[in-house]
Amino acid sequence: MVANLLLGRLAEAAERFLAHSIGELGGPDPVAALYPDRRASYSLFSRQLTDTECEALRPYLFGRPIPRRPGEAAIICLNVVDGEWRRTRELSERTSPADRRITLFQFARSREDDCRFAIERAHAFWRSLDWANEGLAYRKHVVKNFSRLLHYFYEDCLDELRQQIPKTRLEAEKDFWEAKRAADHLEGSAEKAMLGELVPVMLSGQAYWKDAYVPAGVCTVITPMNFIYGIPGIQMVACYLSGSPMIFKGHPFSAMTSTTLVKMLIAAGADPRVVHKIEGYGGDVEPIVADERIAVVSVTGSVETAKKLQALRGVRPVRFEGGGCNWAWIDDAFPDDELETIAVRLAYSKLGLGSHKCTTLHGIAASEATLDRIEPRVVAEMRRWKLTDPRLARDGETKIVSPLMVHRASTVTSIQESARAAGVKVLLEGGRVTGNEYADHAEIAAPVILGRVPPALRVRVDWDGADKEIVLSTTEFFMPILVTMPVASHGEFLRFCLEVNPHDLATSVYTRDDAKLSRGRRMLAGMVKENDGTDSALEWEEFGAGGVGESGNSGVGDAAATIAMFCRRQKGRHFVL
Repeated sequence: MVANLLLGRLAEAAERFLAHSIGELGGPDPVAALYPDRRASYSLFSRQLTDTECEALRPYLFGRPIPRRPGEAAIICLNVVDGEWRRTRELSERTSPADRRITLFQFARSREDDCRFAIERAHAFWRSLDWANEGLAYRKHVVKNFSRLLHYFYEDCLDELRQQIPKTRLEAEKDFWEAKRAADHLEGSAEKAMLGELVPVMLSGQAYWKDAYVPAGVCTVITPMNFIYGIPGIQMVACYLSGSPMIFKGHPFSAMTSTTLVKMLIAAGADPRVVHKIEGYGGDVEPIVADERIAVVSVTGSVETAKKLQALRGVRPVRFEGGGCNWAWIDDAFPDDELETIAVRLAYSKLGLGSHKCTTLHGIAASEATLDRIEPRVVAEMRRWKLTDPRLARDGETKIVSPLMVHRASTVTSIQESARAAGVKVLLEGGRVTGNEYADHAEIAAPVILGRVPPALRVRVDWDGADKEIVLSTTEFFMPILVTMPVASHGEFLRFCLEVNPHDLATSVYTRDDAKLSRGRRMLAGMVKENDGTDSALEWEEFGAGGVGESGNSGVGDAAATIAMFCRRQKGRHFVL
C-alpha cells in the first residue's frame, strides 16, 4: 500500500511538473514537495526506488526533447532554491559545440540578487539547526536512490552528455560511470570513512576524541565543462553525505546536466533545503564564493579561476582540483612492438575527448635515440584519428577528435606557427580545419606534434584573440597539441617535473627498471602512472594532484578525503564529574 501510494504521488508530481512547465516558467517543485512525507515514512527497512517508480519520474527528469536540428526549441535551465524553480531577469543561450546553428539550451544568468537569495535560503536552513537532526542512514538511502536513477536512465544520460560535450560513446561512458561508481563508492564507504577517533585513556576520569566529519556549513560546489556527470556527481554526493547544505554551480556549457543531477537528487528523496542550484557565468556569481556565510568553496577548474576565488575568500578554504601539464617519460630499450603499443596508448592519452581532460598528455620525454623511434609511431597513430562529429559516431568508434570547446581552432594554428618560427620542428602539421559543413559550424582543429621542444622555450601566440606569451613545455593546452622533449636521463626528467613544471597532476613512466620505478615513487606526486597513459583514473585512486602546486590542493574519489572537504574538525575532551 505504501509503495503504491509513493508510486502514484511520484507519477502525479512528475506529470504536473511537465504539464505546468515549471522547469521553464518557474514555481514550486511538486517532487520536492513530497520530501516531508517521504522522510517521515523512512525506516531502516525502506527499499530503494523500483524500476516502475524510476519510469514514473521520466517526465520530471527527461520530459523535454533535446534539440538536434537548427530551429528546434531549446531546453530551459533555471535556478532551483529551496525546492522552487526560479527564473532570472535574463537567460543566456548555449549552442552546440558540434554545430553552432543549434541552440541547445537557455540558462538562467544569475546576478548578485539571485546569488544572495540562494545563500540566504541555504543559510536559513543552517541557522535553523534542523540539519543536526538528520543521521547518515537516510542520506545513504538517498544516494542509493540517486545511483538507481543514474543506472535506470543510463542511455538518456549518455545522450544528454554527448549532445552538450561532444564525445565518443566510450568517453561518455567514462564520464557517466565516474559519477555512478563514485555514488556507490562514497555511499558504501561513508560510515567507515567518517569514523571518529577515541584516544586511549591518558588520564583517569578523562576522555578524548577527534571527529573530522562535523558538517562545515553552507558549501559552494563549482564544476567544469569536460566531465559533466563525473565531477559534479562526486562533489555533490560527497557534500550531501557530509550533511552540509550545498549551492551547486555547474559549468555554463552543461546546464542541462546540472539540472538533471539536481532533479535526480531531489527525486531520490533529498531535503530540498539542502540542495540548491545556481546557473550563470563566473563573474556574475561572485557572492556564492565571497559571502562570509559560505563555509567552503570547492572548485574544479583552472589555476587562474582558483586564484580569483581564493582572493575573494582571503584565508577561508578553497578546495581546488586543477588541470595539468602532464608528461610521459619512456625508457630506452623497449622493442619495436612494445613501442608501437606505447605510441597507440599515448596518442589516445593525448587525443581522447579532443584533449579536454585535466589528465590529457602534454608531452613525451625520452632520450634522443628513443624519440627517434617513438615520434614517427605517434605521428602515424595520430593520422589514423578522424575529424568528424563524435555525436554521430558508431558505438565502437573511439579514434575521433572532438571539436574544440574552450579555445578557437585558430589558436592551435597560431601555436604551431609560432613554434615553427622559433625553430621547433613540426612533426605533424595540423591546426584549424575549414571547407566542410562540420568544420564550418564548429571549431575543428587537426592534431599537431611539435618535436624536441627546449624546456624553457617561450613563444608569443594569438590565444583566442589575445596576444600571449607561453612556455611550450609547461602551458596547459585544452587543444590537440603534443610536444616532445629530449632528456639525457631519468634523473633529468625527474628534475624537470620537480623544478620546472608547476603542474603535478599526472605523470606517466614507461620502464621495466625497478630502481627507476622506485625512485619515481619517492619523488613524484599526484597521479603516477607506471606503463600507462596519463589520462586514466579510478575513484579509489583519488583523482588529484600532489597538493602543493598549480594542479590543486585537493583530490576527490577517496571516500574519507572527499567527504572531509565539506566538514569541520572537532577535538573533544570529557571530564568525569
